[in-house]
Amino acid sequence: GWKLSRLDSILRAVLRAGVYELMHRPDVPVKVVINEYLDVANAFFDGGDEPSVVNGVLDKVARHARAREMGKGDGGKSA
Repeated sequence: GWKLSRLDSILRAVLRAGVYELMHRPDVPVKVVINEYLDVANAFFDGGDEPSVVNGVLDKVARHARAREMGKGDGGKSA
């Protein structure tokens, strides 16, 4: 429920880049996007809560933007 302005500018940038990839780069698998941005967050915020925020936000976006890839868009059935 936070406004983006309350987040650290680096955290905002990491989230924006990750959300962009999830929404506009279907050629990059969800797991790869999330893992890469978790690595970036860990590099900037060693020992903080920020990597958990990145994981949670990107996971939630992926479940909406790429429901089929996450196993939710076809009733849980794989083609």
